[in-house]
Amino acid sequence: MSEQPPRAPLVTDAIPPRLRRTGTTPAGVLLMCVIGTLVLGLFASRDLVTWTQRFADAPGAPTAQRLVQKWDGWMAGLGLVEPHETLRSAVARLVDMGWGGGPND
Repeated sequence: MSEQPPRAPLVTDAIPPRLRRTGTTPAGVLLMCVIGTLVLGLFASRDLVTWTQRFADAPGAPTAQRLVQKWDGWMAGLGLVEPHETLRSAVARLVDMGWGGGPND
């Protein structure tokens, strides 16, 4: 009877066990969330405008909408909305060509 090589432990997220032993602290997670929020605020200000429009009936919504529109204007002045617009137009072109991939296609 030949010996079987040891099997790797079964995991569902494909993170190798040697990497699973290291990680970050709760402060590190918070820092990553703050950085991600700032990056989204810089490069996705166009979506922030449309997102705040969904809450038109909420208390303080008009103030929030004015602030977000000012922010979007500042980001446009810095040229930081161009990647968003380029990506949006590329996706629109792909959809127009028939590349949808949705459940109704």
